[in-house]
Amino acid sequence: MRLIAFLLVALVVGCQSPPPDESGLLDVNGTQLYYTATGQGEPLLIIHGGPVLDQSYLTEHFKPLATHYRLIFYDQRASGRSRAEVDSASMTVKNLVDDIEAIRQKLQLKKIHVLGHSWGGFLAVKYAAAYPENVNRILLSDPMPPSTTVWQAEEQELAKRITRYDSLQRSLILNSEAMKNKDVSAVNALMKLSFKTQFADTSLLDKLSIHLPADYFQRSATFGHIFPELMNYDLVPDLQKLDAPTLILYGDYEPAATLSGPLYEQNLTNGELVIISTSGHFPFIENPTEFFGHIRRFLSEKNQK
Repeated sequence: MRLIAFLLVALVVGCQSPPPDESGLLDVNGTQLYYTATGQGEPLLIIHGGPVLDQSYLTEHFKPLATHYRLIFYDQRASGRSRAEVDSASMTVKNLVDDIEAIRQKLQLKKIHVLGHSWGGFLAVKYAAAYPENVNRILLSDPMPPSTTVWQAEEQELAKRITRYDSLQRSLILNSEAMKNKDVSAVNALMKLSFKTQFADTSLLDKLSIHLPADYFQRSATFGHIFPELMNYDLVPDLQKLDAPTLILYGDYEPAATLSGPLYEQNLTNGELVIISTSGHFPFIENPTEFFGHIRRFLSEKNQK
């Protein structure tokens, strides 16, 4: 009888449907943030880059992880489909970090894995340093450089890749009627051109889907109030506070792979640096097999060095 009962329980558990996908606006810290959730398993909160981008360039590419993890994406304060009208004084790094914690509480999540891409990696570090008790594991995908000094060094290396043709194209976009009329299509074209230097295989650039809202210029101006905090920043003290296992991933075509990557690993007590081959700033587009393979391995490990 015990065996039969056990088999019945196992059958019921095995037949349970995964939780439904969710999306909507959450009332958070005086504003509304748009979020989506999909998949089943341990919660993995994914923080997009930018600033002033949104989750849309990540969601489709990260779906392979939804078979084993509950993926939570959100648009940062004043970004994407989150509320545009916010008090400019609320645009601070602290509030962006507290927004993450408020989302965790609103969705009634316990400890979470946190993954940040690019600028989102900066926020992931800040969040984990502020709320270490709520973080399980940290994943930093091509994170923002750990200091302003290193950021400037990386920008100088990327600038060497800009061709004369691309410089001409940039000038044409900046002086176009579309840009003068604040048409977001011009901003989209400018972003794609900027990201060209960060792809090992530029033929894959079209797989980077950037969706900008019609009121992008308004949102960008609002987000601009946070930039003074980034004029002279240093993440090292925050990195040195972290005890949670942390995986740092960079594409091998990125200057950051040799400039930022070792600094992240050296300043983490429980960090691992992985370089993804034949890829740049978006390895989940250029080399998804290797990229997601390392993420699955890292999240499934019981112990970390």
